[in-house]
Amino acid sequence: MDTGATQRTSSRRQERRRKRVAEPLSSERKLSTWEIAAFAAPAAPLLALTLPAIIFLPPHFAEHLGLPLWAVSAIFLGARMFDLLVDPWIGGVQDRTESRYGRRRLWLAASTPFLMILLWLVFFGLPPGVSPLLAGLAVFAMYLVYASMMIAHLGWAGELQPTYHGRTNVLGAIQIASMIGQVLMLVIAGVVAQVFRGSNADAVHAMGWTLLALLPLTTFLALRFVREPYRPPQPHLSLGQTLTTLFTNKLALRVLLPDLLLGVAQGVSGGLFLFYFQFVLRFQNEAQTLLAIYFIAGLAGVPIWWWLARRYGKHVGLQGALVFASVTTAGLLFLPPGNFGLVAPLMAVAGLAQGGGILLTRALMADVVDDDELRTGARRSGLYFGVLMTTSKLGIAAGPITYAVLDMTGFVPALGAENSAAALGMLTFLFIAAPIVLYLAAALSLYRYPLDETAQAALHAAIEARHVSNGGDAMRSVAE
Repeated sequence: MDTGATQRTSSRRQERRRKRVAEPLSSERKLSTWEIAAFAAPAAPLLALTLPAIIFLPPHFAEHLGLPLWAVSAIFLGARMFDLLVDPWIGGVQDRTESRYGRRRLWLAASTPFLMILLWLVFFGLPPGVSPLLAGLAVFAMYLVYASMMIAHLGWAGELQPTYHGRTNVLGAIQIASMIGQVLMLVIAGVVAQVFRGSNADAVHAMGWTLLALLPLTTFLALRFVREPYRPPQPHLSLGQTLTTLFTNKLALRVLLPDLLLGVAQGVSGGLFLFYFQFVLRFQNEAQTLLAIYFIAGLAGVPIWWWLARRYGKHVGLQGALVFASVTTAGLLFLPPGNFGLVAPLMAVAGLAQGGGILLTRALMADVVDDDELRTGARRSGLYFGVLMTTSKLGIAAGPITYAVLDMTGFVPALGAENSAAALGMLTFLFIAAPIVLYLAAALSLYRYPLDETAQAALHAAIEARHVSNGGDAMRSVAE
């Protein structure tokens, strides 16, 4: 073996890498509209998966697979709790990854075939009478690989453009793609039920085939047409170091708090939506249509919050979306029961805020990563977006707690509109008053948020200057 040739090859490879990482971060070119669209494409099937996982798969497991309700509850609640634990860990592992194919691209590509296999297993492969253990393992594995893809995609999004508004553009495109995917799932479910008179199992299968078709296609678009900026591997952090990093970063906490409050509000309203619209507003057959209108309006509303963020700053845009959501939620109190012609337009107006919160909390967190990098010398996008996903899921998981509160008032779903006045009053209070308080608290928590466009530009300039002065060694800390 020619040892000298091997050493020369290794030396040339290291020199190319040294030159590559020593380039100013500002040399990362602006992405074209096509590249942003291609990059955002995987968000459509990834976020679309959340709707069947929350709304359609639990009844499918109970009705079609014959699992007892306690097992269905344990499987899906356990999977969400499992997610809460592993998301930051997955983000940390991805931050430390180094390969010739890129860090985030590698994880996105490697996770795709595994998620496809698990999608097939969960949506098609589990037979009636399957054991709760096997069904639970399949769902847990699906959530694990799903988290890997989501964190890789969001981490890549946070690093793709280094500027304040550039990140808003990328994450705005992701939000639009995700809402297109969610609307597509609702349309498929509606077509199967109303046009073909299919069962819940038929709807699950139709959504499964759609996800299996879209996932590899959209991932290919992102991998084929978008380059990943090189970042050096990050140091390993123990659990204690990770917690210290997070709880001492005041900016991160300023973003995580409104994200948690928003998640709880959405979890409460999402869990009670059908109850309120069917039992209080008396829309027995139109409730699903109203939900679809709400999501479609959310898609149309993304450009509004996008523009506000560019004009006044991300945190101001987020505050606007939260206040708007509280006002439109309060408007539900004044709707006449059964009047679809009046309720549908208000649902369209209320839905405009739906995409703003998710878009802008992610955009704010991408800027927080800059602050962390300047202080520590490490670029830990995966860790921070993993924690952001954790708080969102924690908030949404808190939604089912409202069922226990309703149960204490004597609320019985089978009675529908015949429930007692006290039970329906509590349902109204939880569906309207609780989210309003949470939205306003989230907006108030962003008062005097310091990391605006000017501050982020200063952070970016300092990071770039250190990157060049260190000869590409981004791991050197500020103190050195």
